[in-house]
Amino acid sequence: MNKKNFFNVQSNLGSIDHIQAGIFDMNGIMRGKRLPATSYQKLIERGIQIPFSAQNIDIYGSDIESSKFVFKSGDKDGTAIWQGTPLVVLNHLPKPILLMPLSLTSNNGELFEGCPRAFLKTVLQRIRDKQFIFKIGIELEFCIFSGDNPNSIFSEPQLLSLLELDSIDHLLRDISHIMEQLNIQWESILSEAGIGQIEIVLAPCDDLCHLADCILILKHSLTAYAISKGVFISFEAKPKKRILGNGLHCHISLENFQSENLFAKDDNIFRAAIGSILSILESAMLILAPLSNSYSRLQDNSHAPINIGWGFDNRTVAVRVPNASLSAKRLELRVAGADSNPYLLFAILVSAILDGIDEMVKAPKPVSGNGYEANLKSLPRDLKTAIIQFEKSKKIRQCMPTILREMFLATKKQEMRTVISGDFDE
Repeated sequence: MNKKNFFNVQSNLGSIDHIQAGIFDMNGIMRGKRLPATSYQKLIERGIQIPFSAQNIDIYGSDIESSKFVFKSGDKDGTAIWQGTPLVVLNHLPKPILLMPLSLTSNNGELFEGCPRAFLKTVLQRIRDKQFIFKIGIELEFCIFSGDNPNSIFSEPQLLSLLELDSIDHLLRDISHIMEQLNIQWESILSEAGIGQIEIVLAPCDDLCHLADCILILKHSLTAYAISKGVFISFEAKPKKRILGNGLHCHISLENFQSENLFAKDDNIFRAAIGSILSILESAMLILAPLSNSYSRLQDNSHAPINIGWGFDNRTVAVRVPNASLSAKRLELRVAGADSNPYLLFAILVSAILDGIDEMVKAPKPVSGNGYEANLKSLPRDLKTAIIQFEKSKKIRQCMPTILREMFLATKKQEMRTVISGDFDE
């Protein structure tokens, strides 16, 4: 965390009404406790007790049935500790609050194997061992709805309209203030489909754990802030049929310790990275599109890919190679939705690329023209198919910790059963 921001939080504790401290679960939702501002130092030094079962509560807020981390184990606590994640003060609420994201540890002090953040940290150690530097830039999309009518988006689509952005300038300024506290560089805020749909572009970052922290904190902060302003923000992959879906596009580049772009330096490495991502997409789709609603975004001619392919400056395929200078050579994964968990997303992508470079995986031929009409293998198009592909995948078993894989899979299966039963509509 930025030291200046850390000390600013300490010096302004007197103005904070309370602290919200907790962990991010499998779906990236913050689960934890509300504590008085006077608990700040204790939280920093010792953390708080949170049940292990809180790590995989389903999207509807329910315990996972038959989970060994609920009643079979007596619903034991772990210790949730602060590991330098950004601290954000929401000054725009009626009473300012401090957000403090934590990481769950076992009783021996080690990170809990079922923690998505811990999974990402182990993958980052693999990167360091290889003496690689991965950088990921993000395009995060979300929709803003009227608070009095959650079905009413602010406007009909007006693609890339600057005039529409001017009309909500105060809202965008407040979003910028929240991002400043995260100590992450952002490149632009633009209107994807009128003032009702916004895209935030985050600059390439080589601290992937910090980047994932920031994405989840930003989503949580914006949701809380919007409610205080009488509006509603949705990060659903497809909140309404008549507007474009919300994606989480990842621009990935690879460097060595001499800051040389390895994708530009060695085309074999570049093609291996592309081939390895394409090879993992089918089995990892459950991570990229984790909810039933996620698959509503993946439609023909929707600006969201439906097939497993890649191409140069082609937005109709899963992996796009943007038209850029050699120093900025990168690949863009366009499949993931805004509802995906960035800890899991980054970890699985980097793991696949590292394995692909080791094996020098071959990439297929690039796609020219309309990828929706190309003769390519289809991505899973529904949650049930994605669960089946994830569960049977040897690659997933090899790269994901067993407890994390089992918890994530149990969460997704329960969510699917809930949708089928009709108890909830996503």
